[in-house]
Amino acid sequence: MPSIHLVSNLPGVNALGDHLRAVGLGPTSARSADALLVLIDRPLDHVEQDLLDRARQSVPVLLAGPTVRSLAPDSPLIEASGLTPGRVTPAYELRLAPGPDGATVAARLGSFTPRDSWIVPEKVAEDVERLLTVRHEMSDQPICTWRPASGLGVFTLGTSAQVLADPRYHRLVGRWLRHALGVRDGASVRAGLIGAPDVFGVHTTALDAVDGLTLAALCDGGMSPGPGQDVDRFARRVDDPDDLVNDPELGLVIVATPTHTHVEWARRALEAGKQVLVHPPVCLSTQDLDELTTLATSRSRVFAGYPEGLNDPAHRAMRAAVGRGDLGGLLWIEIFSGGLRRPTGSWHDDERISGGLIFDRGAAPLERILDLVDDQVEWVSASAHKRVWHHVTNADHVRILVRFAGGCEAQVTISDVAAGLRPGTQLVGTTGSLVARPKGSPVLVGHDGRRVTLPVDAPDPALFHREFADHLVSGWPLAHGSAQRTRALVSLLEAARRSAASGGTQVSPT
Repeated sequence: MPSIHLVSNLPGVNALGDHLRAVGLGPTSARSADALLVLIDRPLDHVEQDLLDRARQSVPVLLAGPTVRSLAPDSPLIEASGLTPGRVTPAYELRLAPGPDGATVAARLGSFTPRDSWIVPEKVAEDVERLLTVRHEMSDQPICTWRPASGLGVFTLGTSAQVLADPRYHRLVGRWLRHALGVRDGASVRAGLIGAPDVFGVHTTALDAVDGLTLAALCDGGMSPGPGQDVDRFARRVDDPDDLVNDPELGLVIVATPTHTHVEWARRALEAGKQVLVHPPVCLSTQDLDELTTLATSRSRVFAGYPEGLNDPAHRAMRAAVGRGDLGGLLWIEIFSGGLRRPTGSWHDDERISGGLIFDRGAAPLERILDLVDDQVEWVSASAHKRVWHHVTNADHVRILVRFAGGCEAQVTISDVAAGLRPGTQLVGTTGSLVARPKGSPVLVGHDGRRVTLPVDAPDPALFHREFADHLVSGWPLAHGSAQRTRALVSLLEAARRSAASGGTQVSPT
C-alpha cells in the first residue's frame, strides 16, 4: 500500500492521521512517502517550502483545508495547481457533488453536507481534473482538484475543527489521495441474502442503493414477504440456502435468518470462501462468535455484524453531543422501549429461536449504550418477568442494568405490559441532560435551564452498507460492525441472560 507524509499545524488533524494510518496510507516520513498532504493555516516556513519543492519533483503534493489561502499569491504551488484562488466564502452548508473526473472520489459519499468556508476559484486550467464540485451562483465550481501534469491537487474543504473531525471528510481525503496515486477500487461485490422477510428488508433496500455491492441472489426459505415487500424485483430467487452459500458467483453472504440459525449459515458461508455479514444479534454466545471469528481469520474473510442500533439519526446526534462534551461527564443512561402489546407469536416471541427478549430486542439499545460510553463494562444485572402473555415463551418485561468501570451506569427496560409509558432515551451528565423520544429530535437541557434542540440528520438506511462496501472494495476500516465491537455486544447480552436466569446477580462479561 502507498503511504503519505502529513504536514500540518492544525490541532484537529490527528483524527485524520489516524484514519489514513488505519487504511494503510501512512502517515510516514517525508523521505519514504509516496505523496505529501499539507494542511496548514499559516505561510510555509523555509523548511516546509524546501520539502515541498523537493517532493514535487517526484511525488504528488496535495494541499487541503486552509493551505491554499495561507500561501503567498506568487507561490509556485499556486501556479502548479492550475487553480487561481478567488474570494473566500463565509461558512455555510456545502452540498458536494462529483465533478466530471470525480466518480471514484465521490463513490458512496452519501448525504455529507459539511458546514465550512471554501475558496471560489477565479480561474481553472483546462488540464485540471475537477473531482468534487459545489453549486455556487448558478454554476458548478471545483472544491477538490488534481492536476496530473504538475502532480499537485487542491481540496479547499477542511478549515473547521468540526469538518476535520468528521470521518466522512477523512474518507474523502483518503479517496483523493488514492486518486492521485492511481489506486483504484476493486470490482463490485455480488451479494447473496439468506433471511426472513421481516428482517432482511433493510438489506435489500440498502444494497439497491449502494455502489460496490450488488444483490444478486435471495433465499427466504419459503416465508411469505410482509405487506408492500416486492422482494422479486431485487434479485434472483434461490430455493435452497445451501445452493446460495456455495454459488461461485457470490462474494458476500448476508445472514438475516432467525437468530438460532445464524451460526450455522455464517459458518457454511465462511467455509465456502464468502465474506459474511450477519444481522443482529449475531449469535447467542461468545463461544460461537469466537469460533466464527477464528474461522474467518483462517480463511482471510470478513466476518461482521450489522450495527442495527446505531442507524438512528437521533442516536448519532446524541453521540456527537457526548463527544463534544455538551453534557460534561456522562453519569446515567436510561432507555425504555415497548408498551402494552400482545405478542403475535412469531419466531421473535419464541425464546428458543430468538434468544429471548434480552437478545431479540435488547441488542439494539445495548449497542447504543456501548457506543455512547467508551469504557469497560464492570458488571451487568438483569431481571425478567413472565406473568401476562403465556401463549409465547419470551418474557413479558425485562430490565438490564449496566455498570461501567468509570462509574457511569445505564439501564434498558423492554416491556410488552407497560401501559401508558412513553418510549425514549435519557442521558444525564455533570453539566446537562439529553432527552429523546421516538421520531423527535433530542433536547439538551443545561444546568442553567437552557434548552437546545439538537439538529438531526435525515434517515440514511444505507449508511452502514456504504461503509461496508468501502471496506470490501477499497480496504477502508470498519468504524462499526467489527469483530471486536460485535464481541463486546454479544458478551454483554450473554452476561445479562445469565444474570436474569440467576435472579439478577451481578455478572461480569467475559
